[in-house]
Amino acid sequence: MALLVENLKVRKGEVEIVCDGHLKVEPGERVAVVGESGSGKSITAFTLLKLLPEGLKAEGRVEVDGTDVLSLKGEELRRFRWKKVSMVFQDPSAALNPLMKVGEQIGEALLYHGFKGTKEELRQKVVELLKECEVPKAEERYDAYPHHLSGGLKQRVAIAMAVACNPSYLIADEPTTALDVSVQAKILTLFKKLSAEQGTGIVLITHDVGVVAQFAQKVFVTYAGYTVEAGGVKELLNFPLHPYTEGLIECTPELSCEVKGKRRLKTIPGSVPEPQNRPRGCPFHPRCRKAKQVCKEETPPLKKVGERSVACFFPNY
Repeated sequence: MALLVENLKVRKGEVEIVCDGHLKVEPGERVAVVGESGSGKSITAFTLLKLLPEGLKAEGRVEVDGTDVLSLKGEELRRFRWKKVSMVFQDPSAALNPLMKVGEQIGEALLYHGFKGTKEELRQKVVELLKECEVPKAEERYDAYPHHLSGGLKQRVAIAMAVACNPSYLIADEPTTALDVSVQAKILTLFKKLSAEQGTGIVLITHDVGVVAQFAQKVFVTYAGYTVEAGGVKELLNFPLHPYTEGLIECTPELSCEVKGKRRLKTIPGSVPEPQNRPRGCPFHPRCRKAKQVCKEETPPLKKVGERSVACFFPNY
């Protein structure tokens, strides 16, 4: 049993937004999906809940504990969401209903998925969830509308809603971006607790390599719609095989008392190409310092290298 994505393609007309997506999450496992903006991370996440924007079509293998997600419809799909797979969206303002009190929104999700209890018991359950997600004055916040809250508080409410039904898998799309460092650490600790105590598989979507090192057990690196590397977090961060993974790590600032004087932060030249302007061959070759002629002509497949996978003709062995 696992959350599994293989050979995922997401198209808009003739343009491929995601070209070859891969992801695997075991129950209780903490997995990070990392890459720059425009790499296809969020689109892959939307596919797991069948929430793709209108005009986008997905194909490939997308399964959750043996269930074919792409074939789900109607009531079966509604029951699948929040209970089997839940999501913390990147923009909490768009995820929350501005016309409903935040406590009622969380309570509505619980009621829809079978909560049995009195109105007061429901309120108490929601307040407990808000407290677990580091929402101060949880009793008062229950009766607040989204516009009464700061961006950070909205994000914590969105997290409380996502974990309310104890989902088998939780997708968190940049969940700590609007939070200060101390609250960010507490939220990541909450996610770790969910995975350890309830066996929830966590998918953390981020571009922050520091958060990946702190949180994840396994990492999938995406670039321009392709999964280019995957493996255990320690091995991948210490010995990256793909030049893009290596570049992401080199771009991460080092905070150390031992570093004296000025130090220029390394960068990856260029930017992620738009889907309609994706180059022929390896999508990373225009930015890669190791690119050769074959990289400009052929797209490297994702291949197994021991316990890891990499899509590169000249990986770092």
